[in-house]
Amino acid sequence: MPNAQKPAPQPKQARAHETIDAVLAATNKAMANGGESAVRVQEISEATKVSIGSIYHHFGDRDGLIRAAYVQTFRLTIQKDIERVRKFMTRMTSAKEMAEHYDEMLTFLNHHFEQFPARDRANTIGSTTGRPLLRDAVVAVQTELTTGLTEVMQLLKDRGILKPHLEPRAAAVMTLGMLHGRVIAEFDSTPVKNEDWNASMLTAFSGLFVGVENLPIWNKLANA
Repeated sequence: MPNAQKPAPQPKQARAHETIDAVLAATNKAMANGGESAVRVQEISEATKVSIGSIYHHFGDRDGLIRAAYVQTFRLTIQKDIERVRKFMTRMTSAKEMAEHYDEMLTFLNHHFEQFPARDRANTIGSTTGRPLLRDAVVAVQTELTTGLTEVMQLLKDRGILKPHLEPRAAAVMTLGMLHGRVIAEFDSTPVKNEDWNASMLTAFSGLFVGVENLPIWNKLANA
């Protein structure tokens, strides 16, 4: 498959990885400052000291470069957070124990939205309209992320924490949907405060698990 048709470059050499990471960092910076129109291959080349020929070799064309930048941002931030969730959930043996770590979960949510605002995620998804290669790339990444979170939900089901009537992948999709849904608050003329959103999300999230209705500690949500 020509590089221009690949969702993202997949080099085998470490040096090539360093080159690609540098180019993508510069591309993401340009997009953050001025959107796709701010991505100029000549300027990316000058900023990174990577030749234009090398950039085209790895990314195919300018659209391939932009596509790879979207994919990298979409994958890395959420992937890292899923790993954090996996490590956290591996320690849990009951919904009661999870509730006792409410403050830790709240900190996680605050960090997540600081690192990858929901509007950026929505912009990535919206940018797939009429761009099948970008859409396929984002679908592949989202599937990868959903599968990772599904494994976490399966672990909780095996431990009797996830409610027995819930299918792990559906629970994972619902959880990711809530993360994506944060963008609604950011486009509200009277934005919901972060602490209010996070309290609501954690309340909804806790409903996936066995016995949370009888845990007084969740009353902390009312005073968050």
